[in-house]
Amino acid sequence: MTIDKKTIINTNKNSLFTSKVLHHPNKVLFNSRAFELEVFTDFLRNELESISLFYKTDDKPQFIEILFDIQANRYVFKYDPRVNPANEITYFFTVIHKNGSVYATPIDKEGELKPFTQNFVDPVEYYKQRAAYKN
Repeated sequence: MTIDKKTIINTNKNSLFTSKVLHHPNKVLFNSRAFELEVFTDFLRNELESISLFYKTDDKPQFIEILFDIQANRYVFKYDPRVNPANEITYFFTVIHKNGSVYATPIDKEGELKPFTQNFVDPVEYYKQRAAYKN
């Protein structure tokens, strides 16, 4: 299923800010190595309708939804830029309760969805710059 950001915002006016949905973005994403996007939630599994990751790349401009198995121990998606080359990725997570409540991360101070955008980095260039910075 694909969906755009406006649809998520417009149809989910009851989105709430909570620390019960947590994601810590990677500091750097290399263009030659697979990485994981993982979200944690502190809700009871029997309260949940769905947990999803929405992501897009500069190569594919529409958000793609990845539904996680609610019964899984981890909610993680593995992305490999060698298989799906791109320059950047933009993503966010949603948690929908059976009662219709919608939670998302990341959101800004006003409670509006603010997806993460991260560029893919050449590891050789990254470590050269780090070494130059340390000297």
